[in-house]
Order: sequence, then C-alpha cells, then structure tokens
Amino acid sequence: MSWLRDVDRWFLNEVLPHAAAYRARAAHFCGRDEADDLVQEAYARVLATPDHKAIAAPRGFVLAVVRNLALERLRRANVVRIDFLASMEMLEVADPAPDAFAVSSGRSELQLLLFLINELPAQCGRVVHMRKIQQMPPARIAEELSISLSTVEKHIAKGLALITKARRERIAQAEEVCPTVPTPLRLPLT
Repeated sequence: MSWLRDVDRWFLNEVLPHAAAYRARAAHFCGRDEADDLVQEAYARVLATPDHKAIAAPRGFVLAVVRNLALERLRRANVVRIDFLASMEMLEVADPAPDAFAVSSGRSELQLLLFLINELPAQCGRVVHMRKIQQMPPARIAEELSISLSTVEKHIAKGLALITKARRERIAQAEEVCPTVPTPLRLPLT
C-alpha cells in the first residue's frame, strides 16, 4: 500500500482500531441514530489536523473531538431531548492526556536519561540506547553490532546499574544542597 500517505497510515494504525469506542461515546451523547454521522465528522476533523504527528494520544484526541462535536450539535439544536441533557452532566470526564507538568517532567527525565547514557562506556551506551530509546530487541542489537546476545544482555545490565547509581547520586546531591526545612513548633494560643 505504497500509495497511502503518511497521515493515512497513521489514521489506519492509531485511530481506526478504536472505532467502537468512538461510536459508543457518540451514541451516549446523541443517540445511536446519529452516532455514525458524528464519528464520521470527527474523522474528517482529525484528518484535517495540520500536524497529526503532534497528537500524543490519538484515541483520547478523537474522543475529545466527538465530545466537542456532540456539544456543538446540542447547542445548535432547537429541541433537545431530556436524556441528552442528562448525558451532558457526564461530560466532566477527566482528560487522559498528561498535563503540562507531566509533559515537562517527562522531557526533563528523558534529557537526563540521554545524558547518563552518553556518560556510559561507548559500547555499553550504544547498547542501552538501542534497547531503551530505540526499543530494539536484544537479538537485533547483537546482530547489528556483531556481538553475542550474552554480551548485549551484560551491557544492558551494566548500563542500567550505572544509570541507577548515577541517578541515586544526583538525588543525594540535590538533598544535600536543598535540605528539608524543619517545621517550626507551634505554641498554643492563650
């Protein structure tokens, strides 16, 4: 299927497998009669997104689009059925996407991990990077680097041990620099 665009492949792999969840959410908001139309409209909006690669959680994104389209339809409707008004109360569902702090924290952790991997001995660092960052299976790493599978496993174990030790040392240093402030004693008011 070389004629497919990148966005089409992404849509087939990341969005369409959750079609039943989208239909269920749409049916919850506007009934089974209009659910398919609502999902198709959501698909059109998702495909019109300028940068599909920036969508970290495609399933959650499409569910949010379905919810927003349902709300839009409810606002435009002249007559709203009472059971749909009840479903509007259910809209306060937590967004499964990580918040800004989690994203920032994750990026910081990744930068630290990449720094620590670069500090490892050369071969060990390559093996750990291939396994943990590129998520290559150990057999493929062994094949690409022309080393035995046993050596790959030893490098992974050694690298992870060194990274764990370095992280613990950093935490200990941070605690020395920023000790916990003791809580002042509270005297009873008389």
